[in-house]
Amino acid sequence: MKRATPIRRCVGCGERGPQRELLRFTQDTEGLLHSGGSLGRGAYLHPRHTCLKAFARARSKFIRSLKRTVSREVREHYALFIEKSLGL
Repeated sequence: MKRATPIRRCVGCGERGPQRELLRFTQDTEGLLHSGGSLGRGAYLHPRHTCLKAFARARSKFIRSLKRTVSREVREHYALFIEKSLGL
């Protein structure tokens, strides 16, 4: 029996896509974002420059999937980290 593919929403562009095509990240108690992480609430981003840029510059600080606020400075730092590590 074939299992259904989990669908997640990108916090950058808002499009939905298969979970395996998105990058997952979590936020620690100090407010920093971390790639991956299997525990706790997570959010997802497409590994695209446009999605990372939209995520970093979003007006709203609140990320619903994390149920927390993330400062613009932290989002910009994380987007830059992802771009460098993926070579975008």
